[in-house]
Amino acid sequence: MTPPPDAQPRLWTESPEVRVGPVARVAMLAAIDKLYSFSVPDTLAAQIMPGKRLSVPFGRKARPAPAFCVSVAPEPWTSTLKPVIEVLDDERLLSDQLLELGQWISRYYACPLGRTLSAMVPASIRDQSGFRTVRGYRPLDSDASSPPGTTLRSTRRQAVIRALAGREQPMDEEVLCARANVTRGILTAMVKAGLLAIETRREPAPAPDFDQPGAEPEFQLNTPQKAAIQRVSTLAGQRQFKTVLLYGVSGSGKTEVYIHSIRSVLAAGRQAILLVPEIALTTHLVDRLVSRFRDVAVIHSGLTGVQRSLTWSAIARGLKRVVIGTRSAIFAPCPDLGLIILDEEQEGSYKNQQSPRFHTRDVAIKRAQMTSIPVLLGSATPSLETWYNCDRFAHFERIFLPARISGLPMPAVELADMRLAQRERKGVHLLSPRMQSLLAETLDAGQQAVLLLNRRGYANYLVCARCRHPIVCPQCRVNMVFHQTTEKAVCHYCNTRIVVPRRCGDASCGGTLVRFGMGTQRVEEELHRKFPAARIARADSDTMTRVEEYERVLKSFAEHQIDILLGTQMIAKGLDFPSVAFVGVVNADTSLAIPDFRAAERTFQLVTQVAGRAGRAEAGGRVIVQTFMTGTPALQFAMTHDYPAFARHEMGIRQTLGWPPFTRLARLVVSDPSQARAAQLAQETAETLRRFLADRQMPAEVLGPQSAPLSRLKNRYRYDLLIRAANANRLMEVVDRIRKQKVIKISARHVLIDVDPVSLL
Repeated sequence: MTPPPDAQPRLWTESPEVRVGPVARVAMLAAIDKLYSFSVPDTLAAQIMPGKRLSVPFGRKARPAPAFCVSVAPEPWTSTLKPVIEVLDDERLLSDQLLELGQWISRYYACPLGRTLSAMVPASIRDQSGFRTVRGYRPLDSDASSPPGTTLRSTRRQAVIRALAGREQPMDEEVLCARANVTRGILTAMVKAGLLAIETRREPAPAPDFDQPGAEPEFQLNTPQKAAIQRVSTLAGQRQFKTVLLYGVSGSGKTEVYIHSIRSVLAAGRQAILLVPEIALTTHLVDRLVSRFRDVAVIHSGLTGVQRSLTWSAIARGLKRVVIGTRSAIFAPCPDLGLIILDEEQEGSYKNQQSPRFHTRDVAIKRAQMTSIPVLLGSATPSLETWYNCDRFAHFERIFLPARISGLPMPAVELADMRLAQRERKGVHLLSPRMQSLLAETLDAGQQAVLLLNRRGYANYLVCARCRHPIVCPQCRVNMVFHQTTEKAVCHYCNTRIVVPRRCGDASCGGTLVRFGMGTQRVEEELHRKFPAARIARADSDTMTRVEEYERVLKSFAEHQIDILLGTQMIAKGLDFPSVAFVGVVNADTSLAIPDFRAAERTFQLVTQVAGRAGRAEAGGRVIVQTFMTGTPALQFAMTHDYPAFARHEMGIRQTLGWPPFTRLARLVVSDPSQARAAQLAQETAETLRRFLADRQMPAEVLGPQSAPLSRLKNRYRYDLLIRAANANRLMEVVDRIRKQKVIKISARHVLIDVDPVSLL
């Protein structure tokens, strides 16, 4: 049948209806580098806001998945846009400022935003661990009369209604039961009868109490300390952003500058964050700080989930005004932040080694800039990046603490040439005659000594005496370290442990295995042999598996129950014991031999830091540094504690070679279980990046690929690429465009990216 001429044709498909209303943009908590949009139902409109987590339909099957809400705004959308399912949080987990900080971290450090925001708010905080559900009740009618068909029937119900009379807000269950002298069962029955309405909310339990207020020490601040405190307090009072480097020799009183600067901020009713590299390595400092304040929160990895969650909540409510912690403390939700301090700002542990690979120092500077507050960086051996920035940027400045408090001299430092020492005596001796002699004098005088060897274990490697082949880790291809306490060889990268064979693994050889090199266990053995009466303690990650164990050793050392404290870098900083008259660096060459352009800088810092443990009393101190490379500039400058001269020398080399701080780097590590595939992928990645940069005339270059210094790790072959740019803005622009245009696929499985790496191993 033919339709009439005026009939409308039938539409088999219709265009989606266009509407205008609130749309939420979210970042999925999974490692997805993209934002998604969802419509906001009217029933959830009042609850949805940036910084909360939402449950949204995701994927082909539209299964509920968690995501952070990044923004909510009215805009046109079609009926095909899926609606938000549920709001997961009662309160915002991230303020506008922290959300903005997270977006900057995501962009600069090339990490998906959802993963970045998740890292800023740990799981225990998202789950509200330690919170309890509180029930509140209110009458359903204002005149306290019963709804039709019901009756109060009892004086107990009437008592409940009288207790609630005139209240606009619900009354907590425990309070109501006490005031009306009723049981919870009466309230439940009244709810069922339609007499009461019940409302629930999540409420935190009391936060852990870290306060240990003690007596104030009796000493006077010197002139440089007073000037430093005045400058920081003025900046904080004016709410002015500035990055202040507090450069002071060890023992110059930087901690007192921190304390008095924090007090000036607290007096103005604001909060302060003080960051330390590792709680275990700075126990002494943390104890001093906690004893000088009230309303303190200490955040570190040793807290339980409940402790972390309740502490976080107390900070957000302004109940904890001083926050002390490691990397994650930079994200503390302080509602009125007035000052950020980083102690030992040069420490590599401030760099997060998992995605997002942010550097706490730079995140702290960015947060301070957003908040318009000063950030104070303290160090006796600043990073060359920070030192250079003080000469380059107007928002950086230096404050000097040139001398130790009370005018104490810096300890005398000597280099012991181990080439000569080995010729003087037969056999294997880990301590040179000079170190052994001064150590004996120290013990005879009833004083204490600290010995540093930045290598744990007994021997660096095990090697066949016949074919000279070492025992290497089957997964990482690195030398395994012999540990005498367990009689096993251990890989310090993947923790593989094997029983040491008696003979070479090569069937055609069968030679005996011998031990080469030294570790803290072997030095401890020699100390016991040469000083049998000395009380010796070893502090490394083999003996100090918990913070409490390190605290116990430090307490014993402070009480002079230990004569010699031997350890790795755990003992190189944060120790302030007047009885330490001698410090020995058993082998300064271990850090110099690392294949990294920062090796000299780290060596200077480590030697200078540990040397600073000596001579903090009138008796003075001596330092012996053992080395096979006495002419190394880093050691020569460390002898005179001359950081500015070292910085000038080292930066001259860096500028010639084009290394930071004169450039910025992004490191790409390409890995695969197959060496051939890893090499091919690395070459293809390098060529793709070079073409991309050339086509768009972007000011950056690609270095590599080359086999990584740790060429095989955890059964994966590794190759390195470096993207080098003149400054941070150019590097961020390059990396950001590579991500957005998907030039290469960045994933933890095959290609990971580390912006501003602190290590190239």
